[in-house]
Amino acid sequence: MKNVIIIIPAYNEEKTVAGVVREARKYGKVVVVDDASKDKTAFEARKAGALVVRHKKNGGLGAALRSGFARALQVKADIVVTIDADGQHNPKEIRKFISLIGDGYDFVLGTRNLSSYPLVKKVGNFFLNGITNFVSGTHLKDTESGFRAFRGSALRRLYLKAERYEIAVEIVFEVGRNKLKHTSIPIQSPRYVKGVGVWDGVKNFVYLMRRKRRTMKNTLEDIWYVLRNKV
Repeated sequence: MKNVIIIIPAYNEEKTVAGVVREARKYGKVVVVDDASKDKTAFEARKAGALVVRHKKNGGLGAALRSGFARALQVKADIVVTIDADGQHNPKEIRKFISLIGDGYDFVLGTRNLSSYPLVKKVGNFFLNGITNFVSGTHLKDTESGFRAFRGSALRRLYLKAERYEIAVEIVFEVGRNKLKHTSIPIQSPRYVKGVGVWDGVKNFVYLMRRKRRTMKNTLEDIWYVLRNKV
């Protein structure tokens, strides 16, 4: 039996997190990382059956995911899945991600149907997706998607340090840098949730360029980061 850990980063999602947790638990153990929510997110998640890791201070999406990844690696997860807490993903599709990891892929990324999304979102996603794949040497179709799965041994190889939304492109960059076997899979988009905006996309692009261009300062910063954040 595979040890599957499902990570749900959450911030002020008391209305939706319980439903996501209850469905996700059918496919593995659920860890909700509550990034210092001001509502009852943690309470609702625990009541639904999740293990809750709570940040005392809001650190951003990247910090939340990295906390979840650390917990998954501690328990030697075979497969690690991430899914959003706001209901924009269908947890029933987790089984498809698990199946593809079982077929030999190291990383699987969900591709949303953006047909109902605002035009500016579609255009921004198109350009950021193209640039991210070009820089990372990958061929993924929706690099900003939060629905993804990793082989546990592959996740351990990734060097992640982003604090906020930049974590999405950083994951893809690391997938390419480590030459992981990767693929995309179509996923449902039950509802549009306003998330990453145009400015966030610009910041993601700048962050990606910084990761690509190595300088002595970058290298020293990275060494210091690794020393401070050993898993």
